[in-house]
Amino acid sequence: MRCKICQNEFVPDKYHPNQQSCSSPKCQKERQLQNERIWRSRNPNYFKCLGQESAWKESRYRYNKLWRVTHKDYLRNYEDSHRQQRKEYMREYMRRYRGAKIVEQAV
Repeated sequence: MRCKICQNEFVPDKYHPNQQSCSSPKCQKERQLQNERIWRSRNPNYFKCLGQESAWKESRYRYNKLWRVTHKDYLRNYEDSHRQQRKEYMREYMRRYRGAKIVEQAV
């Protein structure tokens, strides 16, 4: 069989009898590039949303800010009711953090 890229004779892999290009790195790279071109031509809108992340982040930031302003009482009540729980969590977190630091320094 002849390679589609370099036109040299080659024996196809026994597990891939429909192999069209030889296994040389140069031909494999070219085959990969051709496959990417074909895929992109078939899927032209796939990368369309990449530039829209910053606009989404900005609108999300504005929404969160507005929510916090309109729900001040709810947030204050939540913080008050969970203050003790947060203190206990932070104490335990710092205890584990300091313990891990001591272990790192010993090693």
